[in-house]
Amino acid sequence: MEKDLDIELYNKYVNGEKEAFDILYNKYKNKITYFVFNILKDYEKSEDITQEVFIYVMNNKLREGYSFKYYLYLVAKSKAINYINTEKRRNKINEKYLKEEKEDDVVDIITKKEDKKILLEAINVLDDKYKNAIYLVKIEELSYKEAAEILGESLQNVKTLVHRGKKLLRKILLKKGFDNMKKPVKILLIVFGISILLSGLVYAGTLIYNRFNKNHNINFNESFESTIDENTKNNVWIGTLDLAWKELEEKLARKIELEEVVGIAEELNKSEFSKDMIDENDYEISIEKTITDGYDINAKLDKNLSFLTPFDNFSNDYNYTFGKDGTEYIKYFGINNASKEELNDNVEVLFYNENNEFAVKLKTNESDEIILYRTDEDKSFGAYYNNIKEKTNNYEGSKIFEKEDELLVPYVRVNGIIVYNELKYKNIKDSNGMYINNVIQDVNFNLNERGCNLESHANVTTEYLSVRSRYFDFKDKFVIFMKEKTADRPYFSLKVDNDDILEKKEENPDPKIVDPTVITPERYREYLSGGEYKFYEDENYEYYYPSNKTKVVQVYFKDGTIMTVEEALKEGKITMELLDKYQIEYIKKSKN
Repeated sequence: MEKDLDIELYNKYVNGEKEAFDILYNKYKNKITYFVFNILKDYEKSEDITQEVFIYVMNNKLREGYSFKYYLYLVAKSKAINYINTEKRRNKINEKYLKEEKEDDVVDIITKKEDKKILLEAINVLDDKYKNAIYLVKIEELSYKEAAEILGESLQNVKTLVHRGKKLLRKILLKKGFDNMKKPVKILLIVFGISILLSGLVYAGTLIYNRFNKNHNINFNESFESTIDENTKNNVWIGTLDLAWKELEEKLARKIELEEVVGIAEELNKSEFSKDMIDENDYEISIEKTITDGYDINAKLDKNLSFLTPFDNFSNDYNYTFGKDGTEYIKYFGINNASKEELNDNVEVLFYNENNEFAVKLKTNESDEIILYRTDEDKSFGAYYNNIKEKTNNYEGSKIFEKEDELLVPYVRVNGIIVYNELKYKNIKDSNGMYINNVIQDVNFNLNERGCNLESHANVTTEYLSVRSRYFDFKDKFVIFMKEKTADRPYFSLKVDNDDILEKKEENPDPKIVDPTVITPERYREYLSGGEYKFYEDENYEYYYPSNKTKVVQVYFKDGTIMTVEEALKEGKITMELLDKYQIEYIKKSKN
């Protein structure tokens, strides 16, 4: 159905209906951006390439036999790889994506908030290739064959990636703290979570697509006041989504109430953050109407700050790790006894306690303040910030950074993007059919000895139900009349109230092929070894399975007969075209 609708819209566009392409663009733009982002790890460039993809598809006719969705992803993959090669950034951006097995996964649902955090943390441990394999096959519902061509992998490898991704997630969950749960609950959660992935559903409080450059993993906080506990790792909050949300409130002239309770919407409604708290030169908000007269709201924040004097770079002089259990050496900058005294002017001490809790303010040429707070407490960002204010006010020690003082700060780089799928398709109360179609946010942050750069973009898109689309489905009782154009009465009438006089679809006479080694490879491990196996040949070609699985790849006929594909081919009951129809993997070798 989806393929048919896409092709219908594409054909309408080819025939001159520009609005048809707008519908396809709005449907797929964020999906393509996400897919390209997984390759480039650069959201801004991913947006640019997404535009290039649609321009290319608009100006180049859809290839025969391709679905619109498949063609889009194929072009997107090509454009992304071309960008990497053109910029000679293969190693810098994501060499793993092209050369190694890449793993990833998507979020599913866990009822308890603390367990959901553990699950999200487990998913972030996975690597990149699993993510796109599962995304294309399970979420976008492309065939394994289409996904294989897009990813540049073999059909069997894509099937294996999807299967292994789920198994790895199960192992990570078991390893990561589920041991302190009661055993029956543990098993239920794992089985439930993995079954969601098996079904291909994405149903989560927040659907996170944030697998980024190595060691730059980040989780988005729902709001400034959201609690951060001991299970929370590398959380970030940024106000761009709040800006876009408040802009929608202004357009609706009221708070945004959804027809069902959604946590992130409640948090956004409570947020006190507004554009009045940012310099007007550092943010931009744009609003456009969608094809159904909804709103497409974009909020962007851009901050480039420089310290009064660049700090010393300690990366080549010292080998420091991070945290008690850190094993990798981290890049650091700061001040020590060998530093120039002028660097001390960069720093203002807010407070310093002997129990390893302290805070400093780093000064910038732009007058923005960068505050660093060292603490072991688990609180929300709001509570952290209130702590700083309270302890700064109560601190009676020197707030001057003295000659004997030392400062050590790690370099920080964050690349993150999140799609809030729990808000998707949620209806807004008393809005005449308006619903939320998309909510997405990204962040790019870099802190080093010279200063920091922060870029963030948030998008909130709404649409209207039934504003442009009316569904004339004659799928129940209806009446037919025929009349002359100028006549007052018809010359024929017919009431249709059951399917006795309706034409029935003919049943597909083709038998069905099942390869159980793809569905449950662990049960058929013995058949997945032994190398290539020739199961059939004709005048021109020989056909091989990639393993010795011929005994279990079977054909199910309408009359109840079951035989192996090898037997059915040799008896002439099926042809090789049937294997292609069911995407059975085989190797074709010419006899010439």
